[in-house]
Amino acid sequence: LLDHVHKRDMPFRDDGKCMGSSTDGKYKFATCEENLEFESVRGSSKSIEATGYAALYIMQKERIEDSLPMIMWLASQRNENGGFRSSQDTVIGLQALAKFAELSNADMPKRTDLTIVIGKGRSYFEKIRIKDDSKMTTKEVVLAPEVGDYKIKWTGVGTAFVQLISSYHIMGRDYEPLFRLKADATRLKGLSAVRLSFRLPDESSSTMYLLELASPTGMVFTKSLVEGQLQLTDGGFSAITRYDIKEGGQRLHLYVDPATKLKDIELTIPMDSKFDVANRMPVQVSLIDYYNPSKRQTIFYSMDESDAGTEESKEPGCSLSLSCDLLQETEAIVLGYPGEIEEDSLEIKSAFPYKSCKGNFIRNLKAAAKFEESLNQDCVAPLMNTRSIFLLRYRNDGQMEITGMTDYASALPKITECYSVVTECPE
Repeated sequence: LLDHVHKRDMPFRDDGKCMGSSTDGKYKFATCEENLEFESVRGSSKSIEATGYAALYIMQKERIEDSLPMIMWLASQRNENGGFRSSQDTVIGLQALAKFAELSNADMPKRTDLTIVIGKGRSYFEKIRIKDDSKMTTKEVVLAPEVGDYKIKWTGVGTAFVQLISSYHIMGRDYEPLFRLKADATRLKGLSAVRLSFRLPDESSSTMYLLELASPTGMVFTKSLVEGQLQLTDGGFSAITRYDIKEGGQRLHLYVDPATKLKDIELTIPMDSKFDVANRMPVQVSLIDYYNPSKRQTIFYSMDESDAGTEESKEPGCSLSLSCDLLQETEAIVLGYPGEIEEDSLEIKSAFPYKSCKGNFIRNLKAAAKFEESLNQDCVAPLMNTRSIFLLRYRNDGQMEITGMTDYASALPKITECYSVVTECPE
């Protein structure tokens, strides 16, 4: 950003497509790739940091209106977690957004009272109310996973940012794995363990990589076991500079030094078993460029029951072991949230059909289905307020019957693996 730009030679293109300006023409800022080194359609870390400083400068001059284009651009660059590209640009970007929120609310003649309605087509099905006592709280709604345009309408007084996050899977393309990350279950000195291997890029500007691991249900990472491996200086652990155990041992962060002489790194990390679990779902491992999180590779590994030493669950009716054959043979699969239970029926809210082989049974994003005799109603409790997958069949009396259910996050790896047959209907 150039202060009083008309008195200086401009170091970047001055045309309508690549320039924005303040209302009085005294301030100009760059908006395209040639000017601020944007990375594709996303701003680089340098661009975000520079724009954050520029917005703070303009607001310090009490020109809130002129900072609005910069604030809008900064808001559009935030990732799904609320941050930006790196720690440094996130600090400056959030500082600018927070300052704008502070000043814009201070200038409001009335108390904040906003109603935001999100819909698709002619139907509106999500409403968010923001009042003065809740304006600093982030509100999140989960939209039905449908293709098309969503409409956002708002009424009232106040300033709010709305961010739409979409996630999807691309099938049928061959990609070179970024870090050639691999993970599988093994045993180490009688303990269940995960064995990892990956390769760091030969040429990289990164100064830190983050290896993030989740533990299978019923198992945890412990300080004593991790530090026992870190004492090994002749293997892959020599590349680890520090570690963090989070969420009571359910997550482990290992920080990898990119300056290590090792390029092909192998690690074996033991875990402590807390309790037995039947049909453990796969859990993820991610290797991330710490200062450029868009460069990451995520895979899943499964802890076989023979490796984990688990026994079959004594409680019938809750465990659901997904397979491609089961998903293909199921007549209907619905994504949604468990609702109220009435007698032997369950309401499924925000329901979206992955497949419905014998006709649609969802009305106003809701579906009702009876429990199969072998399915325990107590299995619903752990899934309350959790996006879940429901397997159903069509009954002869026209009603739907639930044959199985599990949380969506656990089911996603298997659904992705079996994507080509999930939507097929049984003969």
